[in-house]
Amino acid sequence: MKNYINPFLPKEPAGPLSSSPAVRRYAGNPLLTAEDVPWDCSLAFNAGVAKFRGKYYMAFRYDTFFENDTNKSLIDSGAGLAESEDGLHWTVHKKRISFHWKGKCLGWVNDARLTVLEDELYLSFCFNSLHGERPGFARWTGGDDFEVVCLGIPAQRNMILCGDRIDGKYWRLERPVTHRNTYDIWASYSTDLIHWGEAELLLGVEDVPFATFKIGAAAPPVVTDRGYLVFFHSVDNDPAREITYANGTKWCSRYTCGALLLDKKNPFNILALTQKPLLVPETDYETGNMELFWRENVVFPCGAIPEKDTIRLYYGAGDYSTCMAEIKLDDLWNEMTPYSRRTREAILSPNELRNGYYGTVEKK
Repeated sequence: MKNYINPFLPKEPAGPLSSSPAVRRYAGNPLLTAEDVPWDCSLAFNAGVAKFRGKYYMAFRYDTFFENDTNKSLIDSGAGLAESEDGLHWTVHKKRISFHWKGKCLGWVNDARLTVLEDELYLSFCFNSLHGERPGFARWTGGDDFEVVCLGIPAQRNMILCGDRIDGKYWRLERPVTHRNTYDIWASYSTDLIHWGEAELLLGVEDVPFATFKIGAAAPPVVTDRGYLVFFHSVDNDPAREITYANGTKWCSRYTCGALLLDKKNPFNILALTQKPLLVPETDYETGNMELFWRENVVFPCGAIPEKDTIRLYYGAGDYSTCMAEIKLDDLWNEMTPYSRRTREAILSPNELRNGYYGTVEKK
C-alpha cells in the first residue's frame, strides 16, 4: 500500500535553529538605530540597500510611537534615506522620503527595498492605506523625492522589483495575502513597469523545512554565474516560546533567513535551496530586549550586495535596528542543495490533493 502526502497540513514547530557558521555578523552592528535619525522616531529598521553609481544607499523604515513608547500607539511610519561610501558608516538625510503619486504625497510608506534597474534607482514599498496594504515601487528623482511608477491593489507586502529583464520583460517578486493561513512568494512579469501579469507561485511555505507560517523575498535577486540568488525571510511559530508584551500583545514567531537559487532563463525553475536557515536571531541586538525591541526573535533581510566573492546581507534586527552580516559565495553554495518544488504551479484543486497529486511514499 502507498501513503499519500499532504504538504499543506500544519507543520510541527521547527525546534531549535542556529545560524550557519559560514555567516559572519559585522562587529560594528547595529549599523543604524533611531538615535542616528535626525527626526523624532522610535525605531529604524528593515532597510533596503543598493550600490548605485559608486555609492551605497539605504532606505530604512522608521516608526514613531506616542511618547516614544513602543507599548503605546503608533503615530507615524515611513521611510528615510541614508548614504555611505563604504556600506558600513551611514549618514541619514535630514528629511524623510517623499513619495509623489498623481499630485499627492503618500504617507505611511515603509518596508522599502532598493533596486538598480537600467541605471535608475527604484524603491519597492508597502503603502499602508486605509483600504489595505498597497504594494508599489517608485523611481528616485533626486534628493529625498521618489516618483511612484506603480501602485497595486491590496493586499500585498514584500513586493520587490528585480534588476534586469528576462526575455525583454521586467519581473518582480511579491507576496499576496490569500485565504490560506500561510504566506508564499510569487512572481510576475511586465513590459512597461505598470501593467503586470503572468503571475505564478515561486516558492511555498510547504517547500521550506524551517518555515511553518510564512516566507517572503528579502532583496532583489543577485546575479551569479550559477543563476539568480534570492535571499528570503522565513517565519516559524511555536506556542512554547510565546511572550506577552506590556500592552497585552502575544508573540510566538521567529524570523530567520534562507536562500534559493533560480534558473536565469526561467526564475520559476528552482535549482537549489538552503535546507537550514543561514541566519537565526541569537545576539543581544536580535533578541532578548522586550522593552527596546518592537518584536523579539527577528532577523529580517532586506538588502544583498555582492562584494567580489562575498555577499553583504543587510537586515533588520528585533524590528528595532539595521545590521549587516557577510557570507562568502563558495560557502553559500555549500549550504545549498539541489531542489525542485513539490508543484510547478499553483493550479491544484482540493480534488487533486485528495487524489494524491503530490506523490507517494511506500508504507513499511
